Amino acid sequence: MGSLDQKKYKYVKNILSSDMVNFLTSFSFKKNSRVDDEVPLAFGLHSADSEIYYHTLQYLLPIMEKETSLKLKPIYSFNRIYFGGAELVRHKDRDECEISASITLKYSYEDKNYKWPLCMGDIPIVIETGDGVIYKGREIEHWRPVFTQSNKSWHHQLFVHYVDLNGSFKDLKEEVF
Repeated sequence: MGSLDQKKYKYVKNILSSDMVNFLTSFSFKKNSRVDDEVPLAFGLHSADSEIYYHTLQYLLPIMEKETSLKLKPIYSFNRIYFGGAELVRHKDRDECEISASITLKYSYEDKNYKWPLCMGDIPIVIETGDGVIYKGREIEHWRPVFTQSNKSWHHQLFVHYVDLNGSFKDLKEEVF
């Protein structure tokens, strides 16, 4: 990712328009009924289960390539709606997540001053609606602390995952709809 090799992440403003953010959140609340196996107190939806999220992965490809200066191969996307009390444990991603982005869609917090960060290593980053953090998921630990709002509060996040077409994982298969 160019000069970001040391940090292994990059904040990108307006990666999705407000119309796209509103549409994806509305769609996901209607579609999400499956409890997320990885994060208790969250619902998740995979691009292999939803044509909308498969196409969103394709839509973001030129933006991701521009921001990383890499030729990328789309692998999969995932979106998660977290509820109060949820936590994303510190982890590194699998090979399919060589180059990823975490994009904030919409959220609703009881405490209007509350901000729920994504941590890259030990650096907390508040990602505003429509913005994203592009990161090297296999190389940098990332996590979210406990979402300290009531279960009436929620936070919707989109994750898109790619591999470098000139890298070690170029032969991995796209997880298609």
